[in-house]
Amino acid sequence: MTQLYEVLFIVPADISQEAFNELSDKLKNSIENKHSSKILKFEKWADRKLAYTINDHKNGTYHILETDCNSECIKDVEGILSFEKTIVLRYLIDKVVTKEK
Repeated sequence: MTQLYEVLFIVPADISQEAFNELSDKLKNSIENKHSSKILKFEKWADRKLAYTINDHKNGTYHILETDCNSECIKDVEGILSFEKTIVLRYLIDKVVTKEK
C-alpha cells in the first residue's frame, strides 16, 4: 500500500552541481526504478542561513521531495540520505495524512 510522503533535506549552499545531481539521481532511481513509485514534486525550496553551524556550514539549500510510495521505498530513501553525510546536512521524512470528511 502506498502513502504520500514529504522528504525535506538540506545540502550545503556551496555544493557542486555534479554532487547534487548524483544525489538526486540516486533518490530518483530508488523511488522510480527500484520501487516503481511516483515522484510528485522535487524542487529547490529555499537558500537559508542555518540557525546553527552544521559540519562547518553556515548556509544551506533546502529541497523538498513529495512521493507516493510504500514503506520499503522510504527506508531506501532514508538510507541514501543518511549515508551521504558530507552532502546531506539534515533531513526529515514525514508521512502526509489527509483528513476524510
